[in-house]
Amino acid sequence: MWTVISAANRVGGFGLTSVRHDAPGRRFSRAAAGLVALLGLVGLLAGCGGARQLNRSAPLEREIELNRKATAAFESGQYEMSLAGYQEALRISRAIEHVDGIAANLLDLAAVYRVMGDGGKAAGAVDEILSAGRLSFSPAQRSSAAYLKALLFMDQNALAEASRQTALALALCRESECRNEGRIVNLQARIAFLAGDRAAALAAALEALRLNREAKVDEETANSLRIAADVRSAFGELAQAQAGYAEALALDKSLGLAAKIRLDLIRLGDVAAGQNRGEDARVYYLRALDVSRGAADERGMAEAADRIRDLGQPR
Repeated sequence: MWTVISAANRVGGFGLTSVRHDAPGRRFSRAAAGLVALLGLVGLLAGCGGARQLNRSAPLEREIELNRKATAAFESGQYEMSLAGYQEALRISRAIEHVDGIAANLLDLAAVYRVMGDGGKAAGAVDEILSAGRLSFSPAQRSSAAYLKALLFMDQNALAEASRQTALALALCRESECRNEGRIVNLQARIAFLAGDRAAALAAALEALRLNREAKVDEETANSLRIAADVRSAFGELAQAQAGYAEALALDKSLGLAAKIRLDLIRLGDVAAGQNRGEDARVYYLRALDVSRGAADERGMAEAADRIRDLGQPR
């Protein structure tokens, strides 16, 4: 299978609830990029179980290897090295007019640019896929690009534009049967929530939950549960929110997603605090602190420590 950033979507993800703020104007996490790279793309070796094909040309072999190495660099946080690898892989894919490779490398480049805080270059890469150009990209590839474009608009808090791109991504996904419908509807739910339309957010989250459960996609199912719980918490429906966070926590633990486990525990602590169960909240926050320490997540440690301190303050 074509190795790309999206295959590494195993850390807090865009998670649709967690985006880092590490510098002014820069919003990112490693898996925030990873979520988007190959939503629905076929993949160079799809259907062959990853076995080596004897009829692959030398340039194509080189393109695949460069992409894999760039992905490994991305996963280890070596973004400049990852960027250079994807750029070279893209150069080769253009030279042999390998359309699937061009799409994959453009999306991966856009994801890395986003992580590095360069939204302009990220947008330029996805726009090449979305615009009518000399090459014809598939609906699935364009769906991936529209999804990433929506994330870029969200980074700018341009929610109306993000909503339009998400609708486009969903339409293209359905056209191509890209099997990522639940993930895209999750994003629609998050956008509605950020825009203050709680009713629409809850409806979308529950629809995404149905789709993701049917598709047996545990990570996105947990995202749906978390978004729905966020909305219910905002509505004051704390018992239902608690149940949703608890179910998301069980799924995230089964997947070993430390950043999301920490987030679930924080949210459970928030619910307990809202119900005046201060000691239960403290236990959840302490568990979140331990998870963050184990994952060397400084932001997570700081968040959990802040919550623990706040418990000692008058409400």
